Amino acid sequence: MTQTHPSDTPTVLLVDDEAALADSLALWLERRYHVRVAYSGREALQAFDDDVDLVFLDRNLPGLSGESVLEELHRRVDPASFGVVMLSATPGDELADLPADDVLTKPVTKRDVFDAAARLVGDAPEANLD
Repeated sequence: MTQTHPSDTPTVLLVDDEAALADSLALWLERRYHVRVAYSGREALQAFDDDVDLVFLDRNLPGLSGESVLEELHRRVDPASFGVVMLSATPGDELADLPADDVLTKPVTKRDVFDAAARLVGDAPEANLD
């Protein structure tokens, strides 16, 4: 069943080569947002357009890395026009240097995802996270 949202609903692009994770995040978020899913860096570049308000981007994508995808997106459009949450399996100080608005360490919780989305697109956090 496809969710219907008002036209001013933010659009979120989820990018992760772990299909189960990307699909789970999409299921969570599609209750509140327009959601697009990409399973590779190249798919992410194809799925991104001016309608995207927020990108959840896996750092360690095979082939085209999350950092490379982000660099290309920043070349295409003003970085201030969309938010970026990097997803990383490895926490560390080097993550602070990423040109992202937020970094979440996997495994992520539903609360982590909704809180990050709420901060970056100005939406209210999800009340019922069960």
